[in-house]
Amino acid sequence: MLANKSIIKSNFEPLKSGDTVKESKRRMVELDVDVLPVVDNTTHKLIGQLRSDRFEGADENAIVSDLDLDEAVQVFRGQHIFEVARLMFQYELRIIPVVDEERTFLGIMTKQQVLEALSKMLNLTESGSVITVSLDPIDFSISELVQIIETEGAKILGVTVESPDDTKQIFEVSFKLNLRDVTRVTAALQRYGYNVLAESESTVYGEDLEHRADELLKYIDM
Repeated sequence: MLANKSIIKSNFEPLKSGDTVKESKRRMVELDVDVLPVVDNTTHKLIGQLRSDRFEGADENAIVSDLDLDEAVQVFRGQHIFEVARLMFQYELRIIPVVDEERTFLGIMTKQQVLEALSKMLNLTESGSVITVSLDPIDFSISELVQIIETEGAKILGVTVESPDDTKQIFEVSFKLNLRDVTRVTAALQRYGYNVLAESESTVYGEDLEHRADELLKYIDM
């Protein structure tokens, strides 16, 4: 899924270089965020982002262009939703500005929009089960796993891969399957020597998306 018109909030009003500190503070409180994109008054091009800590000691009548702006974290129209999610997680953002090739501000994407898009892509709301298999890096290959799973009559609705890190030296591959009972799939994988870490019904995905935002974003940050 790409960042396009259907998932960009184009009616969002960013801060403008001529806005006052007082107005900027009000917007941040209203939106419950601590960073907002800033555009040029005339060209509407993205010129940076303003964090709430820049207000310290500032005159409320001063204007945004008088403050030190940070370089904006942004995405371009047409970038993949995975890249949007990666940047949101990396910089702990609840909203992220979207621009065109000329850096003209087009709108924003919110964390909730990103989560809903990922949920749709990964079929999190579809009934079924999730099965997680561990793989050593030297043995990492999904093709055989897919063949075994499909041979047992299961359809794969989504796949995610968690890469090795400092705490574990294995890949964890999770498959969303269309079956409630994955006993046969688990047994087949184990016959072929695979270590099945967990299997569960998809009800574990029914938790509120906003509360699971950081976990889901981290999960796809590969």
